[in-house]
Amino acid sequence: MRQSMTRAVIVMAVIGFVAVSQALAAGTPAGTVISNQATVNYTDSNGNPLSVVSNVVTTTVSQVASVTVAPDGAKNANPGDTIFYAHQVTNGGNAGDTVNLAAVTSNGWVTALYRDNNGDGAFDAGDTPLTDTNGDLVPDTGALAADTTIKILVAVTVPPGTADGTVDTMTVTGTSVFNNAVTDTATDTTTVAAPDVNVVKSVSPAGPQPPGTTLTYTIVVTNNGTGNADNVVVTDPVPANTTYVAASITLNAVSKTDAADADEADQGVTTPGAVTVNAGTLAPTATATITFKVTIN
Repeated sequence: MRQSMTRAVIVMAVIGFVAVSQALAAGTPAGTVISNQATVNYTDSNGNPLSVVSNVVTTTVSQVASVTVAPDGAKNANPGDTIFYAHQVTNGGNAGDTVNLAAVTSNGWVTALYRDNNGDGAFDAGDTPLTDTNGDLVPDTGALAADTTIKILVAVTVPPGTADGTVDTMTVTGTSVFNNAVTDTATDTTTVAAPDVNVVKSVSPAGPQPPGTTLTYTIVVTNNGTGNADNVVVTDPVPANTTYVAASITLNAVSKTDAADADEADQGVTTPGAVTVNAGTLAPTATATITFKVTIN
C-alpha cells in the first residue's frame, strides 16, 4: 500500500511539473531555463522518516514569434489626394524581433510607410519614412523588444481622374523576421468621392426656323458624382450665321452682364466669339442652368 502511495506521489509531482511548464512557456522570455526536482518522503518499517530526491529536469524556453498589425481603416478621398492610415505594429513574441512591413493596394496605387514619431496618428513634419534596418531590402520597424509596439502611418495616393465610387483595398502586412511564416495584416478601404459632370444643351424654338428668329439656348450642367466639381466654367461659341442678343445671359435664372466685371459671365471677353459662364462649385447632385439668346441672320 505504501509503495502504491509513493508511486502516486511521484506521478502527481511529474504531472504537476508538466502542466506548469506548458502554462508558462507561451509568455515566458526565450532562453529562460525552467527546472524542477521531485521529492519523495516516506518512512521505514520502524517509522523513521526518510526522503529521496529525483534528478533535476530542465527545459529551455524557445523563441516564439507573434505579430499584430491593427486596426483596420476606412476613408473617403478625392482623386489626387494622398491620405494616411494610422496603425500599431506589435511584437507579441517572447523575444526581440524585427517586423518587415509592406502595403499593397488592390488597384496598384502608390503607397509609402512612415514612422509616426509623435504617435498622434496624423502625418506631420516629424514623421520619417521607414527604412530597411537589417539589410533584407524590406522596410521594417527596426528592433522591437518583446511585447512592444511601434506606431506607423501608411500613405496611399489616389490617382487623378479616378472614377467616382471606386473602392480600393489596401493590405498592410507585418512579417516576423525571426519566423517569416508569422504574419498579420490590417485592411484599409478607400472610397473615391469624385465629381461626375453631365451637360445637356437644348434650343427653343426647336426645329427649322426662318431668318430673324430669336433662339434661346439652355445649358444644364449637373454633378452626378459624390465629390464636388470645382471651378466649373461653361464656354459656348456663338454659332455662325447668328448674332448674339446683348445682355441675354442668365445663370440659374439670374441675368448677367456681357462685360468682364464682378459677375460670373461675359460674352466675347474671356473667349472671343463665345459666351463664358463661371458656375463655381457644384456639390453632388447640384445643377447650374445657363441660357443665352441669338438671332438667326
